Amino acid sequence: MSENNPTSQKLLNYTPDDIKSYLNKFRKCIIEKRYSIAKKVNRKENMDFIEDYKIDTKKEQEILLALQFDDFCYAVKNNNRDFPHEVLYIFCKQHELDFWGTLENVDIY
Repeated sequence: MSENNPTSQKLLNYTPDDIKSYLNKFRKCIIEKRYSIAKKVNRKENMDFIEDYKIDTKKEQEILLALQFDDFCYAVKNNNRDFPHEVLYIFCKQHELDFWGTLENVDIY
């Protein structure tokens, strides 16, 4: 996850095949453990989410590998000045997670 501006214009002109192709590359990175989840101070919500739902590396990978093309919402251009060429793909996946002993269906973005 990178810094992005929530006012960025949504990019919606992707076909199911475009998203499937992206997900194939994405899954390869997950399997090869070539990914990270931002856990810096400006991503406190990520750290809180991981702690609240007791998400370890195995669960991270399970959630990420479960993404399907129809979980795609939209994309935005990366406004992080270090990565202006990147496009950030936004997905929403509902997953059952353990919240301190209670199973909840949670929308994960």
